[in-house]
Amino acid sequence: MSRKIIISAGHGGKDPGAVNGNLIERDLAIELRDLLVIELKALGSSALIDDNKNALKETLAWLRGKFGSKDILFDIHWNAAGSPEAKGTEVIIPDTASDFEKRLAQSVLKTFVDIGFKDRGVKPEGSTARKRLGWMRPNAENVLLEVCFITNHTDIKLYEANKLTIAKRLAVVLNHYSKL
Repeated sequence: MSRKIIISAGHGGKDPGAVNGNLIERDLAIELRDLLVIELKALGSSALIDDNKNALKETLAWLRGKFGSKDILFDIHWNAAGSPEAKGTEVIIPDTASDFEKRLAQSVLKTFVDIGFKDRGVKPEGSTARKRLGWMRPNAENVLLEVCFITNHTDIKLYEANKLTIAKRLAVVLNHYSKL
């Protein structure tokens, strides 16, 4: 069995997401998504990607008819906090996550923890500030990555120094899970 991989760069279009100085969540997410797609191609895999002009509503509309219940929907975001001390990586899954979603989320999180990011865990969407996330509604295997805190200088330095390694390792994870 081969699952489709669909990757979204969180926010997009007119919605910049979190901003810290010259760092814009939308732009960081697009960059990582594009690096990830390159690495997936190097592994002989491919991914559908959203349009850089789409906001969440348009991306969710674009998704209709492009996936099945076993396909992987992977959304990339950056966290932000009022305190510059908040740091680390977390992965969000549906409140009623499948075993596949839980295992994939743990593997994604391990990618970051192994590089040195603080482990903030795999969390159900109900534990997020919004409580309910549009990305979790499609009937597929849904995972939302919060790479790190755009508001934490150490997190950003660690990301910038390792973004190619992150893309390579995430590609290996997604490629592996797409074959299960």
